[in-house]
Amino acid sequence: MTPMKLTVPDLQLLNRVLEFGHQLERAWPYSDVTFAQTRLREFVGLIEPLSAAESEELRRLSDHTKHLSESMTARHLAGFLVAFERLSHRALRDDEFLVTERDRPEPSSSTPEPVMVIADNIRSAFNVGAIFRTSECFNIQEILLTGYTSTPDDEKTARTSMGTAAHVEWRSVRETLTAVTEAKLRGFTVVALETVDTAVDIDDFIWPEKCAILVGNERFGVDREALARADHIVRIALRGKKNSLNVGISLGIALHSRFQKARATQPEKISEDVSANWELKPIGIFHSQSVHPYEAPRQASEDLSDIEGIIELHPKFPASQSDEKSDEAYGRSFGLEQALTDLDGFDRIWLVYRFHHNQNWKPMVVPPRGPAVKRGVFATRAPYRPNAIGLSAVQLIRIEGRKLYVRGFDLLDQTPIYDIKPYLAYADSHPEAALGWLEGLDEQANKIRFSPAAEEQLEWLETNGVSQLRGFIISQLRFDAIDTERKRISKSEIQGMHEIAYRTWRVSFFFDSGLKSISILSIYSG
Repeated sequence: MTPMKLTVPDLQLLNRVLEFGHQLERAWPYSDVTFAQTRLREFVGLIEPLSAAESEELRRLSDHTKHLSESMTARHLAGFLVAFERLSHRALRDDEFLVTERDRPEPSSSTPEPVMVIADNIRSAFNVGAIFRTSECFNIQEILLTGYTSTPDDEKTARTSMGTAAHVEWRSVRETLTAVTEAKLRGFTVVALETVDTAVDIDDFIWPEKCAILVGNERFGVDREALARADHIVRIALRGKKNSLNVGISLGIALHSRFQKARATQPEKISEDVSANWELKPIGIFHSQSVHPYEAPRQASEDLSDIEGIIELHPKFPASQSDEKSDEAYGRSFGLEQALTDLDGFDRIWLVYRFHHNQNWKPMVVPPRGPAVKRGVFATRAPYRPNAIGLSAVQLIRIEGRKLYVRGFDLLDQTPIYDIKPYLAYADSHPEAALGWLEGLDEQANKIRFSPAAEEQLEWLETNGVSQLRGFIISQLRFDAIDTERKRISKSEIQGMHEIAYRTWRVSFFFDSGLKSISILSIYSG
């Protein structure tokens, strides 16, 4: 594809559009709607003369003004400018980079690795080329290019990819969510690279063999809906001031991490004694609305909602491990419904379960309560445990067949349940017990107040099914309210004003550090 040469008058028209467009993008969105409309009219006034340009492609762009409105998002505006930027041909000369080794006549492995890359609306042709070069070096299976991500048919992308597109399967997919859904249907585990507080550090992450790595837009990151569908979210720990990394470099680090750990040898056995090993099989699965870790309360007692979770037991369970003949046949087994006899007389029950989102454990962790100090994992309730076993006391509402309905829980959807026990106040409650490093922490807690407007908005949301938001706000802001490292917090330009995210909702609050007081001001959709 030969680059189109613009005449000097056409190039001047295009440069004026880009100069104004980039100024608009840096300041968008405007809080003053009238001012935003005025600026858009000025922008349209620069684009309309393109209809008289000598270049056919430039004339075609003059019709794009119908996609502009004062209600559009900054992401929408950035996408609008992509077509103009590509026509300006301002690509970096990546094809002139020094190559110190000749290409192999044949790939080192004829079978591609079971790895896919999903590129979500990548704006720069240089970055797309880097994604192709990196992917080909690791012999991955396929690349899905979504949205306005340029393809190797584009001259700049073809040049920066240095011919690697011929050795990697690739396709364009219109929507990122469609690409994520396709990957999951094909058996790939979707791993998103993103810097969110719920992400697992890449050094601690155990990569699945068959995975689809999802990388996002240079400015806006991974699409929110696609991120919500990802099976895992991984971040690369950064040591500098900037909390971002070039998308092509990020992919290279992720692929290297995946292949390095795939080659790692199995850890040595601590003991050769077979009796020390025992396989735990789930007796059932937990169902709830909470899918991501940040959606669940820190402790079961902090769940202020009336949402019911469901424990669904399996029909049968093997009488012993020696009786289990296969995954399909239990051999000699007992029905689990019978094991629930007489449990309905108890108000609370203990649940023993697995932290199924965790692929690793850490000997030292930073608990969510108190100062950001690392403590031994056995001195905390953190999920990063050697055997990933959790224990929660929940309220038992009713039992229907093999289903137990509970409230006041901190488990996520699809949590495997290993055991159920009745809660006995005379045996399990010890109010006089010392609290260790937690002693006196309640005195350091922030006082949280909801403004009348926020209370009204919250009550409306609770009436319409968003019933866990109140508990989330309280548990997240009682301690270390503006910890951006561990929480989805963003700071406003106004002194003391901050914002915390929950799903697609944003909570605006004012924090007075001197009085340790927090005022919840408003709640709105982000």
